[in-house]
Amino acid sequence: MTTRNTGATSPTGKPESERHTGGAVTAIARSGGANIIATGVAAVANFTLVVLITHLWAIQTAGQIFAVSSIFLICAAVARLGVDNGLVRFLAWNIALGRLNANRRIVLFGVSAAVLASLIVLVAGVTLANPLAGLLADANGKAATASMIRIFAITIPIATAYEITLAITRGHRRMRPTIVIERLFRPLLQVALVAVAGLLSAGPEWLAGAWVAPYVIGLAAALLCLPNGHGGGSPDLSPSNAPSAQTSDIRAFWKFTIPRGFTRIAQVGLQRADVAVVTALAGPGAGAIYTAATRFLVIGQLASTAMNQVSVPQLARLLAQGKTHAVNVVGRQLTLWIVTLVWPVYLMIAAHAEFLLGAIFGSEYASGALVLQILATAMLFATAIGPVDVILITAGRSGLSLLNMTIALAADLVLCLILVPRIGITGAAISWAVAIVLRNLLCFLQVRRLLHFTLIARHVLIIGASLLLIGLINFATTTWFDLNLEAVIIVFGASCIALMAMVWKARGPLALSTLRRQRTISSVRGDQEE
Repeated sequence: MTTRNTGATSPTGKPESERHTGGAVTAIARSGGANIIATGVAAVANFTLVVLITHLWAIQTAGQIFAVSSIFLICAAVARLGVDNGLVRFLAWNIALGRLNANRRIVLFGVSAAVLASLIVLVAGVTLANPLAGLLADANGKAATASMIRIFAITIPIATAYEITLAITRGHRRMRPTIVIERLFRPLLQVALVAVAGLLSAGPEWLAGAWVAPYVIGLAAALLCLPNGHGGGSPDLSPSNAPSAQTSDIRAFWKFTIPRGFTRIAQVGLQRADVAVVTALAGPGAGAIYTAATRFLVIGQLASTAMNQVSVPQLARLLAQGKTHAVNVVGRQLTLWIVTLVWPVYLMIAAHAEFLLGAIFGSEYASGALVLQILATAMLFATAIGPVDVILITAGRSGLSLLNMTIALAADLVLCLILVPRIGITGAAISWAVAIVLRNLLCFLQVRRLLHFTLIARHVLIIGASLLLIGLINFATTTWFDLNLEAVIIVFGASCIALMAMVWKARGPLALSTLRRQRTISSVRGDQEE
């Protein structure tokens, strides 16, 4: 005879649903903190890279390199065809099943397709370098911009091989190469090389070379990390050498890979395409200011990105077990943590936008304050409704996620073409803000329709309102008074004290006591194991 899960209790006396939910929440919190540190190094390095370029080169050159590098990242995503995502999933799956022959075929077909695509992109980039440079630079900067485009185009196959090589190591459950090479070594080396080029007063072509050189060195390091032999697993004893089985393997691989590839292309396009559009329509100077302003968003995304990444296994497990209510509880707790961590960052950035841009990038860049304020406001909305896209994908609705991303990208590009010629970088900010809100709103409505819940709870609204009040006080103070550095530090310090008091007041909903107990238990277990 079977029993229902509702009301069931565990041996500890707690309801079964509460036990599963609490375990998932604690696992996400513990892993999320570590992941924030890991991704934070790369994010700080990328932000530092933008700061160095804006200080060591003229604003026109900075705008050109930002536009060309944005196009490079989009083209690199196109060239990979989603093969890196497909390899991670299918290599791990087949190793677990001992289907090593299937892995050989998948690697052969996947890598061959990506290499061919990258070579096509290379030829297109070199061929179209001069016409594209004419869109991104004036007559004086056209030749240098064309040279930068060729340098980036030549690097496309190398960057593609680099990403796919690291994907193969992840497919063999080796995460260290990705963490060490991609998150630490490559971005830090990029900062160092760009700094050297700037201190030597190198021209735009050397700047482009310094930007892409870490991919060459990173590829060499990644190749050394490839597993020897088959990377584990038992011999492939299944009759998978038959033509029908081979066809089935490849078909399944591409059925998974192609939609994920399009999603990645749309995601990178949404993040980077507007930089190229602004540079083409408003000039390299406007493109540099817009890039500098938008880089602040990365700081706010650190916590939410890390939390979303570590939540996927927990949410997938609960959804696989049919525990929709537990997913709702975990999702609401996750939303509460993200709002508490992220909103103060975006609110402080928006309140002191002009001061921050001028102090970090230079007085020429302070005019991007409105851009930063518009996008920070959009991110407040995106984080407040919770990780709805993550839940949508985890629930097996990656097609809807791709559709939402594509609609948002189309809206961003169309609005940019309409608004940028009229109101400059403010139009680009409005376009991206609309795309952010549109994508997240679509995800919110789809999760509500498919899973019948929302992630906006009473505690999210209360904490959000408290944080908003702190942010508005900062904004009013900055607007009404001409603050110097000392005054900004005082206002910021007072806000931090108010934030800590608010967090302590909300320690119950934030589950701080639960996390503290978990850390104590983990410490005791560690002592016992020693």
